Amino acid sequence: MAYPPKPNLEHDQGKIEALIRSYPFAHLFTSKDGAHDVTRLPFVLDIEGGKLVRLRAHMNAQNPQASVIDGADILVAFSGPDSYVSPNWRMEANHGATWDYTAVHVWGRATRRSERTFFAQLITDLAQNAEQRFEGVSERGAWTFSDAPEGYVDCLLPRLVSFEVEIERVEAISKLHQDFPREDAARVAEHLEKSGHFQSQSIAGLIKDRLRNDQ
Repeated sequence: MAYPPKPNLEHDQGKIEALIRSYPFAHLFTSKDGAHDVTRLPFVLDIEGGKLVRLRAHMNAQNPQASVIDGADILVAFSGPDSYVSPNWRMEANHGATWDYTAVHVWGRATRRSERTFFAQLITDLAQNAEQRFEGVSERGAWTFSDAPEGYVDCLLPRLVSFEVEIERVEAISKLHQDFPREDAARVAEHLEKSGHFQSQSIAGLIKDRLRNDQ
């Protein structure tokens, strides 16, 4: 049996890109000499020629992963919205409870980058993506890298390790009740909408989008 099940594999690059950009705070996994480490970091996604080609990020230089990141084969796991699903929300409660979710897993080779220009562009891109999502929260305009004092950047750079990941493989999962009748999926979406939980409501919207597209 193939896993993840084929119905749950997401091949729409637009949806994959959207998840990474909307949920850029991901888990970075590395492994060396039997030791496994993980850190959560925000990532920037680069697309060239219509393809997902690169991830960029930085971490604290004191992080144990910083010493092994250069040349490492890594896994970056992005998590989209998720939600518990009760059997009581289907037409008949004849199956167990489950969890619907979306995720993107990216494998690749990491390369350390120490250039100031690389760091400046990385912070610019990270800030731009985030500042757009919080537009209007502050009376000030969007923060940019140029707003950081020169001396502060010079002091910060030695304390950080910047890197890029050349993407080798991508696996995207959208588990949205594909393996149940449409009536069950629609009822699940209705219940999730009423839950009051943001992530559950997001899953409800994704299920409804899938049902519309499958018509």
